[in-house]
Amino acid sequence: MLGVLVVLHGIICVLLLLAVMIQQGKGASMGMLGGASQSWFGPSGAKTILMKITVGLAAGFLVSSMLITLVNSRRPALPQAPAQAQAPAGEQTPR
Repeated sequence: MLGVLVVLHGIICVLLLLAVMIQQGKGASMGMLGGASQSWFGPSGAKTILMKITVGLAAGFLVSSMLITLVNSRRPALPQAPAQAQAPAGEQTPR
């Protein structure tokens, strides 16, 4: 279960990174897609679609982070090393 969540989290991270990198800056005249985004999504459609994708991926990132933490916190801790047997009083242990 934890392995599946970690792989899913990694995929979400990469997709979120790509979604942020594709978006235009506030003062930029052209993003990575150039003017082609207007022909694909209409004059303002690219912003809303990319914003929705980014928000959805950010929500997925948050949820997957919390699920990984929850699943990992319920796993048992690493087993403790067994305590060494102590010799009864008066006897010495060989070195």
